Amino acid sequence: MSSVSRHVLLVEDEPGAMMTVSLLLEMLGYRVTQAANGKRAIEALQGERPDIVVTDYMMPHMNGLELIAAMKAEADYATIPVILTSAALPFDIDARQVAAGFLSKPYRIDALTGLIESVLSKP
Repeated sequence: MSSVSRHVLLVEDEPGAMMTVSLLLEMLGYRVTQAANGKRAIEALQGERPDIVVTDYMMPHMNGLELIAAMKAEADYATIPVILTSAALPFDIDARQVAAGFLSKPYRIDALTGLIESVLSKP
């Protein structure tokens, strides 16, 4: 796995989870930009373009599905792959229809990095 040049935008409203996942990804060679909710993620996207976005579903101000919809509506961000994470995704939502990948919380860091690399290796 060559994660050294991978830039991840991590969108998570729970500070402990944000800190833990960011630290682990950085220890594995990823560059991580943090955003506490979907609105902050849109602001972050206006800076350096990430290779991938990893977003929680349940967040204040703009949830993960709203973030994905906003990204798909904007040509500059529509092609950035998104991994959705959630401990409580509504039963009527099929994450595979809206995101490039899905992880149920809690997840192991190797599951996340494996999914990131799998998604980014697709043509």
